[in-house]
Amino acid sequence: MLDTFADGPAFERTGKRVSGLNVARWYFIDRANPNSIASALAAARENARALRHITPTETWKQINMLHASVSGLKARQVKLPRLADLCEAVRLGCQAHQGGVDGGWYRDEAWIFHRMGCDVERADQTTRLVDVKYYQIEIPGPDGALDVAPPDIAWWNSLLRSASSYHAFRRRHAISAGPADAAAFLLFDQDCPRAVRLSVNAASDRLAELEHDYGATPDDALIGARDALVSLLAESDAITPGRPLHAYLDRVQLHLIAFANALGDRYFGAE
Repeated sequence: MLDTFADGPAFERTGKRVSGLNVARWYFIDRANPNSIASALAAARENARALRHITPTETWKQINMLHASVSGLKARQVKLPRLADLCEAVRLGCQAHQGGVDGGWYRDEAWIFHRMGCDVERADQTTRLVDVKYYQIEIPGPDGALDVAPPDIAWWNSLLRSASSYHAFRRRHAISAGPADAAAFLLFDQDCPRAVRLSVNAASDRLAELEHDYGATPDDALIGARDALVSLLAESDAITPGRPLHAYLDRVQLHLIAFANALGDRYFGAE
């Protein structure tokens, strides 16, 4: 996880031993870690507070409840045997928040920006989820060099369930489908909500909606970043778990960052 999120140096600065428990607590409740769940929820709550005048009451309440449930956790409560239940509670809380947004938010430009941010974040997190699963099948060879073990049925089963996409995958693929099919499904499927291509296309459509309905024309830098990302995700050649997949995911993540930065510069940068 530290390698996938490029957080190795940041965790090393904490002085803590690298262990499953220490890394789990650092990602879950450590407010000094800007990438932790606790930090993300605190930032979401402050953002919602700044937009309280347009935020639906149900959405505001849900953010507060989810924030309180995580900020109140003590380190001793975050244990590896409890980690799956804690993560499930956060996922359900996030889904409840999204339901409140979809069911109660007025469909103006604020909602479009909210959804576009969700699309970009979902695409990024799906690439990282596939990437961290790739690391799980990387093994040291006899000469110390890293090799990739042939992923078995448990690998893609776990991958799809982690992305809440197992049943969606089953509607498209037979029982004999393999790991490459699972990775390609999460990257390129046109109908899976967690698929990277669908999320990127949705963000692109919302960008067009901003221009058409509100006159918020994207600049050349944003258009270029969007087109480069869409073109990259058009490369739907066969995916083989291993170094080529890892390199491709790195490219997608860099293009997502460029697109997000271009969005920020165009619509939220200083004049």
